[in-house]
Amino acid sequence: MKIAKVIMLIGSALFAAVALAGCNSTDVVAKVANTSFAAVIAASDQRVAWSEEDYAWSLASPNGDQVLFSSDFSRNNASGADLDKPDAEFVFDAAPFIAAGLDIAKLPAVDGIKYEIEDGEFMIHFELGSDKAAPDAKKSLGATFAEIVKFQRTRVGYHEKLDHYGVKLGNGNMFEWAKDLSTNDKDIVFVLNPEPFIAAGLDPSKIEGWVFAKVETKDDAGKTIQVDKLLKPFNLK
Repeated sequence: MKIAKVIMLIGSALFAAVALAGCNSTDVVAKVANTSFAAVIAASDQRVAWSEEDYAWSLASPNGDQVLFSSDFSRNNASGADLDKPDAEFVFDAAPFIAAGLDIAKLPAVDGIKYEIEDGEFMIHFELGSDKAAPDAKKSLGATFAEIVKFQRTRVGYHEKLDHYGVKLGNGNMFEWAKDLSTNDKDIVFVLNPEPFIAAGLDPSKIEGWVFAKVETKDDAGKTIQVDKLLKPFNLK
């Protein structure tokens, strides 16, 4: 996989969310975010599952990495190290991080985020809010995601040129997906802010299975800047 190609596909998709309440553009983004995510769910097929323990739906990549979204953010209002019922979660193999020098005990505390390794899996828990979802949210991942778009609208963004949508999970971490799976060769992407990992000993140039690259995004003032990211893209088929 060429890093330059990944940067071209993902770079500007690390975007500021479009969140102009009451505008047509907002309605379009919210609507298509739901329909495009539904296509991702359909393409994932048997890799979508409900976890009663987490009260969340999970979507797994072809190699088993997972993103989970809770069906009720009000179940947990904690932050930091006390975050035990996450609103969203990444789960992936911890071995490449450990092999690249990470000491999890040295990961800096970040409000609303909890890092842990259990049974060889790296889990990153995210606290996104305290909103109570509608009861029907539990019925499917699509219903859960629709509730997230509704009450966490500012976290959902779209980049027109690349046709990528994404959910901001906090501190520079994101989950992204293609608007049209038939025209984009990277269907879903896990995006991590590498700074906490580097502070805990990780050499990002040595981590296998992830791309460490500078990507182009915009700051809060709309100025174009370059930021470091760890990227893990997947094709679903």
